[in-house]
Amino acid sequence: MAISRTLTIAAVSAMLVFGGTATAFAGTGGSTSTKLSNGTLKFEARNGSVVSGNSSVFYGATEYDKSGGSKVYATLRMETSEALFSDSEKAVSAGQTISHSFGAKSIARYAPDCWAVGLMDASTGKYYTPRVSFC
Repeated sequence: MAISRTLTIAAVSAMLVFGGTATAFAGTGGSTSTKLSNGTLKFEARNGSVVSGNSSVFYGATEYDKSGGSKVYATLRMETSEALFSDSEKAVSAGQTISHSFGAKSIARYAPDCWAVGLMDASTGKYYTPRVSFC
């Protein structure tokens, strides 16, 4: 039973990075994106109640689909009112996608106001997505 639950959590967590749905349920999170001149910055945040059954945590993931332009170096991040989480810097060229899932984070400690944004620090500037509310 524990292995089945772990596989389900892993599959749903992977969905945060690799697609998921654009549908949001009241109070449980959703997806958003920002169209940039050479790609799209996407962010998804979900309340743990729909991912792992634990409503005291949330899950977030940031993704950048680069559609054109020259190679850039980018760091994907997730920001809340109380913290900034970061992946390592990666090079990304046209036609490539980079993504990072930030795993389970405590709502009480890192996001007591129940929102997060995705952002990307790139060699060309800093870019944000709109906020996603997840409580």
